Amino acid sequence: MATPFQVEIVTPERVLFSGQVDEVSMRTDGGEIAFLARHEDYVGAVDITVAKLSVVADGSGADSEPTTVLVALHGGFVHVDQEKVSILVSVGELGSEIDVDRARRALAAAEERFLTEGPATKPTQQDVEGETTAPERLSGAMVALLAPDSAEAAVARAKVRLEAAGAASTN
Repeated sequence: MATPFQVEIVTPERVLFSGQVDEVSMRTDGGEIAFLARHEDYVGAVDITVAKLSVVADGSGADSEPTTVLVALHGGFVHVDQEKVSILVSVGELGSEIDVDRARRALAAAEERFLTEGPATKPTQQDVEGETTAPERLSGAMVALLAPDSAEAAVARAKVRLEAAGAASTN
């Protein structure tokens, strides 16, 4: 049996989740990562991703299995210490609260926009010799932080919302 630990997911509007879990898994700027009790200290940028929380069973029986809670995260930061995982996001939604039809409409509109705009990129710059560098694609976490209004971010958010709601995206 895993050792439970405290997790908080906080948005500017509310505490989205606060409770004991056995495990948290999500995608950060460092890739896919899972946190267990007494994880080493960690700070990272959160991608547009689904956080999977293995919520501690209520103790109603020896056979109680943890419940999986899915949370759509739309970029932010995660801080981990020996005692707790804190996830601070600009926007987050519990999968159980997501309007699937609305998320599907948002995905269709974002994909249409993406066809015109293309992927989010770092701005072009001039190097030491004055040459202009080619645009460089942003990582998922950097899209969330630096280009939240981009078509790429909108597509990612819609897909994450559908995944967290347990609905397959149209693609």
